[in-house]
Amino acid sequence: MRTLFSLRTLIGIGAVVAFAVVALTLFLLTSGGSESTSSNTRNIEMIAVVSGIQADEGWSTNSGATTGAATVSLDDGRIVSIPAGTLGEITCSDLSTPQSCVMLADTLGSAVVWFTLVPADPSRAGRYLTLPGLVDMREGGDYGVLANGWVIRLATPTERNCENDPGNLRDVIDSFGGDGSQTVLDLLDDQIVEVICN
Repeated sequence: MRTLFSLRTLIGIGAVVAFAVVALTLFLLTSGGSESTSSNTRNIEMIAVVSGIQADEGWSTNSGATTGAATVSLDDGRIVSIPAGTLGEITCSDLSTPQSCVMLADTLGSAVVWFTLVPADPSRAGRYLTLPGLVDMREGGDYGVLANGWVIRLATPTERNCENDPGNLRDVIDSFGGDGSQTVLDLLDDQIVEVICN
C-alpha cells in the first residue's frame, strides 16, 4: 500500500513538472522569447536628429556592439549615454558634423537597448528620413514593420504615393511591400507619414 502511494505521488509530480515545461516552452515561443524573433525586430521608440557626439577614441560598432562609450546629444535636448558593449550599428560616416546623422533606438525606460545612427537626408531639410518599405502592420495598424525589422508608429492616415494605388494601406503592403516601396519618417512627429511605391 505504501509503495503504491509513493508511485502515484511520483507520477503526479512528474505530470506537474511536464506540464510546467510545456507551458514555459509555449510562453517563450508566443511571447517572442526565442532569440531569432527578438533579434530580427526592433521597436523604435527614440527618434531624433543628432546635434553632437562625445565619444571615446575609436568609438564604433564591431560585430553588432559598440567598442567604447559615447554620449549623444539630440536636437530635442535629450542627452543619451551609449555604454561600451551596447548593441547597435552605425552607417552614418560623418559623426562630427551636427545634423548629419539621425539616431533611432530601441529603449527600456531611458536606457538604450539597441540603436542605429543613419545619415540624415539633406534633400528633405532635416525634417524627413527615407526608410525601407513596409512588410506588415501591428496593433490594428498603429505600427508598421519595415523590411529591415524596425517597428515604427504609423500616422493616421498614412499617405500613399503609388501610381496604381491598390486601395488601403494593407493592400499597398501586399502589392508593394519590402523592396517595392519606401517609407517616409517624419522626424518631428516620430512616425511614418508616407509610403512611396517604386
